Amino acid sequence: MRHLLKPPFQLPKLSTAFQFSMSFVVPALVGSLLLWLPIFQQIPGQHSFFEHFLTSVSLVSVSGMGVLPIGVTYNFAGQLLCLLLIQLGGLGVVTFINFGLYSLNQRISLKNQYMIQEVFSRDTNEDFSSFLSSIYQFSLMAELIGSLILMLDFIPRFGFWQGIFNAFFLSVSAFNNSGIHNFGEGSLETFSSNPLVLLTVCFLVILGGIGFIVWFEVKERAQQFLFTKPRSFKLATMNLSVHTRVVLQTTAILLITGTIFMFACEINNPHSMVEMSAGDQFLNSFFLSVNSRTAGYTSIFYQDLLPVTKFILMTLTVIGGAPGGTAGGIKVTSIAILVLLIRSELHGWQEVIVFKRTIPQAIVKRAILVTLFFVILLTTGYALLLLTHPQLPALDLMFETVNALGTSGISLNTTDLLNPFGKIILIVLMIAGRVGPITLVIGILQQKERSVKYADAQIHLG
Repeated sequence: MRHLLKPPFQLPKLSTAFQFSMSFVVPALVGSLLLWLPIFQQIPGQHSFFEHFLTSVSLVSVSGMGVLPIGVTYNFAGQLLCLLLIQLGGLGVVTFINFGLYSLNQRISLKNQYMIQEVFSRDTNEDFSSFLSSIYQFSLMAELIGSLILMLDFIPRFGFWQGIFNAFFLSVSAFNNSGIHNFGEGSLETFSSNPLVLLTVCFLVILGGIGFIVWFEVKERAQQFLFTKPRSFKLATMNLSVHTRVVLQTTAILLITGTIFMFACEINNPHSMVEMSAGDQFLNSFFLSVNSRTAGYTSIFYQDLLPVTKFILMTLTVIGGAPGGTAGGIKVTSIAILVLLIRSELHGWQEVIVFKRTIPQAIVKRAILVTLFFVILLTTGYALLLLTHPQLPALDLMFETVNALGTSGISLNTTDLLNPFGKIILIVLMIAGRVGPITLVIGILQQKERSVKYADAQIHLG
């Protein structure tokens, strides 16, 4: 009789990876439909649905590529909707839903806990609800502090209410590494000599892109240093996890080397920095180094940069930020593991070692797979753009591909020159760049480990 009680049709069980992917795709579709409505637009009917769809995908993927001018295209309600899409994309729809359940004292399923655990690169689900709450508290606090600092410049510049709103919009956008603002055309070129605005944006971009678990651990160690006697900076920092130390050191190396390279390459470029003071040259070099890796804000017109500078910026974009935050790219931890793997091979070590600790082979394989995933997507997207746009410069198309996949969103004004097929390629790359690495990792972790051993085979390399 049991088989008679079964329903005639059952929906297939959706995988965690698929659900996570849809948590970005569905808001992008809904957002495009809403932005297309006349009630959210300054002048209804100026742009096609496809342009609003490209804008919505850019907002949700926190890419910022191909976005219509927010302040010119959308009214106040539309700009609020854009801000919501950015926040949804930065922290993830899954976390919003589960935070709502937590706020209503509802139970969060183990499956959703597992998904968010991977999104934020957390090793355990202990105190899960308080961890989720801490993410939102930290995000809101960072965004509010950034807004207050930006208001010092924006209120005199834009007026009281508009200055407050613009400051909050830019602060939320920068923390979520989206590279979007709501005033005028272009990016932040107007502020190229304004350290208050540029450094605040850099501060927010780094905060959002370095990962929540890193900041929470740094906060704990800071409290230990301040409130434990005798105070010892060495004792407070020596217990930092390997993950946090790798993220902080790799991020610092990338920021410093990126700034030096930007300064060295562009200091004598008559089209970019040659007329700036030395202080402004360093300021803009640092700003480029920070924002090229994931956020995509610009203080200098990228069309004016030298080809070697563009190549360095593309390299930083591919690397991206840290896992467990709002940044895109391969992630600094994957790059660090690959460098450590090379070092281990050169030294003849059997294991990959960092800080006198051994990195498990499973994590090393995962880093290699994520990198290969990016390389395959990058080469495929670039080849398709070359095939369909032979009239456009190859370097510009490469720059477009890298920034779409790395969710940095910087363009050499090439996006508008692409045909609809080329823009669809960018949409796929933006979504893949936002959800691809996490989805890949979730898919790998869900596979049951199978121990199969065959005879060794010899394959010659080189």
